[in-house]
Amino acid sequence: MEFNNRLLLKIIELAIAIACIVLYETVGNLSSRPVIVAGTIGGFTVICGVLLAGHVINSLVEKRLNALFSLIGCLLFVASGALVIDEWHGWSPFPDRKRQAIGAGSLMIINAAVFLLDTLCICRT
Repeated sequence: MEFNNRLLLKIIELAIAIACIVLYETVGNLSSRPVIVAGTIGGFTVICGVLLAGHVINSLVEKRLNALFSLIGCLLFVASGALVIDEWHGWSPFPDRKRQAIGAGSLMIINAAVFLLDTLCICRT
């Protein structure tokens, strides 16, 4: 196993996705569109975990497929984060839940930036 920037990015992507799952479970209903938000978080937790495990055991992953996963992850995390922030940015009778939901939405957008950086690193090599 070679430790490089792409391995670090996969670890960061997985850690942020897991943090989003924890916040999703803490807040409960992050969005009125739970299929997009929960599907993105859960699906990309599995995808990142499998790609990270593949990197650790030196398995070859097609460059175009890896870039496609990262690009789709970027788009879906931006959409999910925007949906959550849009739904919770106004007044809420639950300030703690609001803070956690906006934190989860912000983490999703940060994870989208990490996915974009991963896509750029994949295409550059």
